[in-house]
Amino acid sequence: MPRNLRQVVIALLTCVPLLGCHVAAKTSAVPAGVLYHGFSLVDPHTERVVDDAYILVDDGKLASVGSGAWKGRPPERSVDMTGRYALPGLIDGHAHITSGPHSVDVVDGVPTIRIPSVDAITRHNAAVALAFGITTVRNPGGDPVANAHYDAQIRRGAWRGPEALHAGAVIQPPPFGGAAFAYPRSGTEWDAEARRQADMGMRYFKLYSGLDADELKLGIQAAHRHGLKAIAHLDTISWTQAARLGIDGLEHTLPTSVDLLEPAQRAVYLAERGADARYLFRWFELAAFDGPLIQEMLAELAQRRVVVSTTLGVNALAYNSDRLDTVLPLEDRAYIHPANLDALLSFLPRMTEQDHRQARAVMPKVLELARRLHAAGVPILVGTDGNGGGPAYSRELELHMRAGISNWEVLRLATSDAADLLGIGHRTGRIAEGMEADIAFFASNPLDDPANLRDLTLVLADGKAATPEDILRSAGWAAPAPDVEHR
Repeated sequence: MPRNLRQVVIALLTCVPLLGCHVAAKTSAVPAGVLYHGFSLVDPHTERVVDDAYILVDDGKLASVGSGAWKGRPPERSVDMTGRYALPGLIDGHAHITSGPHSVDVVDGVPTIRIPSVDAITRHNAAVALAFGITTVRNPGGDPVANAHYDAQIRRGAWRGPEALHAGAVIQPPPFGGAAFAYPRSGTEWDAEARRQADMGMRYFKLYSGLDADELKLGIQAAHRHGLKAIAHLDTISWTQAARLGIDGLEHTLPTSVDLLEPAQRAVYLAERGADARYLFRWFELAAFDGPLIQEMLAELAQRRVVVSTTLGVNALAYNSDRLDTVLPLEDRAYIHPANLDALLSFLPRMTEQDHRQARAVMPKVLELARRLHAAGVPILVGTDGNGGGPAYSRELELHMRAGISNWEVLRLATSDAADLLGIGHRTGRIAEGMEADIAFFASNPLDDPANLRDLTLVLADGKAATPEDILRSAGWAAPAPDVEHR
């Protein structure tokens, strides 16, 4: 061995500590990522609140998570978050983020219900969702072209908004039409539609209430052949039957099938059932939760791990359409795009004063069903059935807490549980090293009261930080953003 090389080897073997010091000194000259520190970390996954916590965000990921004084390399930037509370980014499991207003158009002399996608409205929806701490949504149906366009705009940073996992065109017979709906008529057409949606990057295949049982089965099979999850909003077909046919998810706490009622109640329901909206509450008046049919349904859903997106706010909105201020205050309506708000108000169910009284009286039973679903082990996905987050999200969590689900469990439903059910729990939904930096910071503790979710001060989506005000301004929205100083 040459003498100079031998000297180098000896130096390496005998001076490892010196070498270590040298390497550390050299490395410390390269700054770490952005350090957020001094906050309280609210961790639903472990049910812990960690005070004086810190996170280091580097290249969109959580490079370090801990508490106390930071002892690592000097960060590029240090952000003092003292007095703030951090949660994993929230997940809205039923958010029509690419949907514009419902409309009824006459096509070839036939009234047709359409839900077009409009870029300006979608961009508004995305900004409002993110401005309320929603970093991920599941979009349960919409024009697949518009959905793919949304993903592209988010990826390139042209729009600010949550990551979206989409269902494409909703499978429903006329009078629904346009790009947001499709209605295959043969096995070949079912297969072609599922393939089309999968090829465009959709994750879910949405089946709607106008389908019969044979069509539902065809839809589920077509979805699974092409790697899509089959989800459904059902009415006449029971949740039990859908579970046995292989459905992956069900939408809304409205299992209004006559087949889930015991025989005596079934006869009453069938005799009364008309084209009006009374079935939305009448089913709950008649349903026997301790009866064999509902118990069988709960067992099937739990055993087959059928995910139920509860959207309890849908029931509350329908039952209170005569006094909207109690469930949709004027200040909250400001966050809904005006065109979508007009459409929502026009499509709300019309009921008599007596009907509304009866409907409101069954809301505790709706909440009881949500509690029973959860207690039976049925996977629950929290969602608003709006355009993504907004003030409706905190109301949705509050309804789940009113149902008897604990605060910690509800926050878990909104974060880590939702991420797991969406198949993305390996990368988001938790505040842990290596996860995506999807985090929402609040001025007050959301564990104490879900209304505190409105106290958002900063949100990180893939490590990119923004205030609610900046996010809303990016979409050209002039209304005041959620602001701690004015609450």
